[in-house]
Amino acid sequence: MSATLKNVDRITISLPNSLAAEVELLRKELKVPKSEIFRVAIEQLLEQYRKKKLRKIAEMMASEYENDPELTVFTDLDSEDFL
Repeated sequence: MSATLKNVDRITISLPNSLAAEVELLRKELKVPKSEIFRVAIEQLLEQYRKKKLRKIAEMMASEYENDPELTVFTDLDSEDFL
């Protein structure tokens, strides 16, 4: 087995004909394999999901940060000039 295929999983997917046709047109236009199109699309989807999840966690923690005196003890220093 070649080195490039050792770290990949083959996945079979089903798409509506119209979406498959669009992917084929994109593949021809970009001159890349379909697998590259799907790899990039999934990477972008995962990145968007991670950012959304992190944003949600930050929003949940914001109220705790604003209301917990132990976490806000140093906020007075934020506006001080140390020079």
